[in-house]
Amino acid sequence: MHETAQKLIQAFPGKAQLAVFGGRLLEWLNRDLNPDGEPLTESRARALLLAANVLDEPTRHSFAQVVESEQGMRLALYGLLHESGLAGNEEIAALASAMTAMTSQAEPATPAWLALAVAANAWRSDFLLDRLDPASPPDPYSPAGQVLKRAAHFVRQEVQRSATEREKLGRKLAHTADGVPTLNSLPTGTPIAPIPPYYRSPVPERYPEYNPGIEVSPDEAGQPPSPVREGPISITSDDLMGTGSIPPATQSPLRIEITPTDLPAQPTTQRPVPQPANVVMPNATVAANTSSSARRPSRGRNAMKSTKLHIVVQDRPDGIGLYGLQVRVSSRGIRRYVAGTTNKDGEFICELPVQVDSGLTYDVDVTWPRDFGGEVERKSITLNADRTHFTLPFYRTLKG
Repeated sequence: MHETAQKLIQAFPGKAQLAVFGGRLLEWLNRDLNPDGEPLTESRARALLLAANVLDEPTRHSFAQVVESEQGMRLALYGLLHESGLAGNEEIAALASAMTAMTSQAEPATPAWLALAVAANAWRSDFLLDRLDPASPPDPYSPAGQVLKRAAHFVRQEVQRSATEREKLGRKLAHTADGVPTLNSLPTGTPIAPIPPYYRSPVPERYPEYNPGIEVSPDEAGQPPSPVREGPISITSDDLMGTGSIPPATQSPLRIEITPTDLPAQPTTQRPVPQPANVVMPNATVAANTSSSARRPSRGRNAMKSTKLHIVVQDRPDGIGLYGLQVRVSSRGIRRYVAGTTNKDGEFICELPVQVDSGLTYDVDVTWPRDFGGEVERKSITLNADRTHFTLPFYRTLKG
């Protein structure tokens, strides 16, 4: 069922075909589950979910923003087809094939997502839509209540997807073009390429690594090679003597004589040579200067002690911890700060110095992801040395 739903979504080329398919799917579900009664509309499905207390307005608004994009539509339709089992229905497959071949110029209306979620889960449970009445909300554990619970769970699931998970699943569900045609699928009557000389062979006529051959004349081939003498090489004095020159051993050395007139003139004013200073070493009995004017009292610092700060980041109280959020802890009293990210449980623990007498105030900045607004929330807390562990929670919503 997973691969079937994935192939159905990958066949849609754009957002227009996805929106039309969502509307046609709701019409098919209304005819199948309520052929004679009033069809399920978006306003009626919204009233049902709010009356059964399984969905709130903030979640509904967030869901509406998520499914506005093409990627959000693909993920939402894939979830409905996969979880409800509609992907295995032959009529749904034929309907999807007809929608993929459609070319729509105008922008279609947004599908009724809440009604589509309720109808898809009702089809999964073989539950008729005319039994759902907003005036009398069903019991949570009744078949109608279970249908509304699963529809609300689908809405929350799409809202709570992380950006990484949404991007990863969106790449799998993206539109894929048709593959390369095989030989059997090629059309008949394709013109054949002309034969030479009208067709030039792709083989090059000249190769860059080709070198012309070396030609040897018959005269050069008949001459024997010059003999090479083997043995040590000796050099005599006759080899070193040139014509009309004196042997090196009898040459007299060349002497150069420099007179005082050849020296450059000295300047009239010369800089006096500095004389070594007269340094007097003190005796061992000389006492050091211990007057009060030479002493400076050192400024003392307040005693410091370390304590631990435990930061917890969750989507709601006692909820799921948020992983990978940036946390920065700084103080105006010191010029240092601590920064990091939360672990898989949404926790960030750091050890901070505090003053023993008066304590120290720290500012904690948490950067929420784009799914939660993308803003930076700051809280301040004063740590003291009386306790060794402090806890500072961060919540996005206060309702569980």
